[in-house]
Amino acid sequence: MNNTIETILSRRSIRAYENKQIPEPDLKAIIECAIHAPSSRNKQEWHLTVITNKERIDEINRLAIEGMTRLGLEIEKDSHIFYHAPCVIVLSSKIAGFSEINIGCMVENIALAAKSLGYGSCVIGQTRYLYHKANKIDVDRILKIPEGYEHDISICLGVPKGNEPEAKPRRERVVDYIY
Repeated sequence: MNNTIETILSRRSIRAYENKQIPEPDLKAIIECAIHAPSSRNKQEWHLTVITNKERIDEINRLAIEGMTRLGLEIEKDSHIFYHAPCVIVLSSKIAGFSEINIGCMVENIALAAKSLGYGSCVIGQTRYLYHKANKIDVDRILKIPEGYEHDISICLGVPKGNEPEAKPRRERVVDYIY
C-alpha cells in the first residue's frame, strides 16, 4: 500500500491535543496543500483564516457556545468546540455553485496533509453558531472573513494527546459497481 492510501485510511478525528504549536514550516506546508485543492472552474474563491492565538481561539469558542445556548442546544459544561487545539483554520468562500464541494476538498486536503506530517485534526461545524450570538459583521471581522464571503466550516489541528481512536466499522452495501 502506498503512503497516500495509508494516510487516508489511518486518519481519524482527534479530540484531545498537546499544548504545542505546530511549527511554522509544517503549518505553511499544510496551508499550501489546502490552496492546491481542486475548485469548480478553478475559481479558487475561498479564504482561510489561520488562528494560533489561544486567547482568540478561546474567544471564538465562548461565542459559539453562547450561540448554541441561545438556540437551546445542550452543551456540556466546560466544553471546548476545538478540543483545546493550538491551531484553528476557518474556511470561507464566495457562495456560488459548488462552493461547498470546493471547501470540502480543501478541508480534506488540510486533514490529510496534517496527518501526513504527524498532526491530528477535527472538522468543526459549530463555528456557525457564532452567528447566533453576535452580529454577522462582528463575527466576520473577528474571523477576518472578506466582504462577499461566507463562513463554511472550521478545522482544528495539533499534536494528538494519547492514542488515536480506532476506526469505526464501515457500513456495508454502500457501493455498487456497474461494468
